[in-house]
Amino acid sequence: MNSIYQIIIILFFLTSSNCSNGQSKQECLDMLNDNLLLLDNFLHADKYEPSDLRDLRANFSDLQDQMQNDSKIDESYLFPKGYPPITKYVYPNTLIEVRFDRFNISNILGDGYNFTLDFVDNIPDAIFKVKKIYFLDGTIEGGEDISVDKIISPQFGHQTLVLKGTKPIKSFDYSMETNLSKEIIYEITAAGQTIQTPAGQIEIVHYGNGYVRVKVPESMRHVIKIVAENAQGHKLSKVMSGNGAAYKSEYLKPYVAGIKNAITQLENDEITCAEAYNKFSYERIIADLQRKENSLFLTEYFVSDFKKASIVFWDKTQVDRKRYLRNSADQSDGVPETFYEKCACAVAQDKKNELFGIIGLDGNWIIAPSFLKLNANWGNKNIFRGQPSDEEKSYEYRYDKEKKSLTKM
Repeated sequence: MNSIYQIIIILFFLTSSNCSNGQSKQECLDMLNDNLLLLDNFLHADKYEPSDLRDLRANFSDLQDQMQNDSKIDESYLFPKGYPPITKYVYPNTLIEVRFDRFNISNILGDGYNFTLDFVDNIPDAIFKVKKIYFLDGTIEGGEDISVDKIISPQFGHQTLVLKGTKPIKSFDYSMETNLSKEIIYEITAAGQTIQTPAGQIEIVHYGNGYVRVKVPESMRHVIKIVAENAQGHKLSKVMSGNGAAYKSEYLKPYVAGIKNAITQLENDEITCAEAYNKFSYERIIADLQRKENSLFLTEYFVSDFKKASIVFWDKTQVDRKRYLRNSADQSDGVPETFYEKCACAVAQDKKNELFGIIGLDGNWIIAPSFLKLNANWGNKNIFRGQPSDEEKSYEYRYDKEKKSLTKM
């Protein structure tokens, strides 16, 4: 009986030592084979072509002849209709909220390029200046840049310009200056070509058959894009994009040989699961490779073969400065301006007690700030909706322009 116990104990010891990391022998073998397949994919990453590329191109064939847009920035994104600057009166100041949609600008510059998902972080805030103010009372201020008390910058580059005084404004002229990275275009001529940029070297790995693959440093993945044209000079649509690690074969082959040897040893019980895992786990392999190399393959698959392809690179060491002039009313539907012009007044908030009231053309209080909420009902002549500070609900009020009073309806 003692000998049976000894055999059981020995078997238990062998089993536990071979699977001391919590995995069975078969699980360890599966892990090694998976990592072997991964390394093989890394070795041949420069030659990968998706099997469903033909089907994708068929689905995108109607987009083949998109026209090239030569404008770097589409102004409609910078100054969209119905998305005007917002004027607020927080007594004793006027707040002008101006909007620079960095997210849309990044889409324009990136052209939907999925390597530049965080490109928005590389776009600096625009510089806004108020040039001239047209007040509701008919007076005009400015001609040169109007000084502001301070600038508040919320997300996506939108800014709030704080001006002293609260005279109601009909519209204002303003400028917006963008300072974006200089766009440099490098023409691709053949596979094997190297392009030297101020940010690093680009290697052309594949060129032709409707797709381009380049090898770049990781640091450049968000400052380049690949574009292509057909024989007519029309920009070709992209049907698929790809990116993957670009490891040198001299780093990969020793791992391949080591894993193959570990599989044989593990099958023959010459090493334990723990030993195999410690040497060849996915985490250990990737961490080691990333220490040795930090490059990527970036690929763009186009809807058809191309006549010409280029690399567009944004050089952060050079600035492309552009300045736009606009009037606030150009982006407005005119409803708020018309309402305030008819009543010769505007809603304002007292900075001290944060209550709302109504100011007149001179910027002084007509209706003292006594509302928790107060809004003009656009389209309804002289109708406001407000919640008094001592009430729990809101009411509609009619404003009497002559008497300068609010009457609950």
